[in-house]
Amino acid sequence: MSLKLPLSLLVVVASLTSLACGGSSAAGLDFPGTADGGKALVNALLTATDKPAFITKLKPTQADLEALFDASVVTAMGAHVDKMFAAVGEVGAKDGQTEVLFMSASSDDFKTGAEPARKFPGGYKHIADKLKPGVTWYAWKFVKPGETSGMAFDGLAYVNGHWVWVPKPFRAVAE
Repeated sequence: MSLKLPLSLLVVVASLTSLACGGSSAAGLDFPGTADGGKALVNALLTATDKPAFITKLKPTQADLEALFDASVVTAMGAHVDKMFAAVGEVGAKDGQTEVLFMSASSDDFKTGAEPARKFPGGYKHIADKLKPGVTWYAWKFVKPGETSGMAFDGLAYVNGHWVWVPKPFRAVAE
């Protein structure tokens, strides 16, 4: 007896299988460029078996940095990103941290000090004038169920058709 599955179901199964192995269905990470897509990406990171390989796919290119930041800091951001990704190691949750708290703020929110920006590290307000307008930035925490404190990360953005991660970009300006 042969098993016939719709093509759409096969695509979903293949994608989930790839993600469970810490990869994705393509060279990059194929998640929609929306808040829901970002949260799905972070949830996939939470359960990825090879976190360093998963995270490496989030490293921004020079063109990505130019789309995210003012030209005056792009070189510093590139050096910062290289340093951060060289030491990325195991980014992830601690024991019992099985849930994700996900936040977003636009580059304009950082410039005006709007409520969403207040959920991010304070360093963002110091580089607000260096963030390109119209970019939404994401931060997340891996937490234990029912808790609000946990392992915190920031600097996720969707640019040039894919997700990138610039952890703690404010440190690049301070370095």
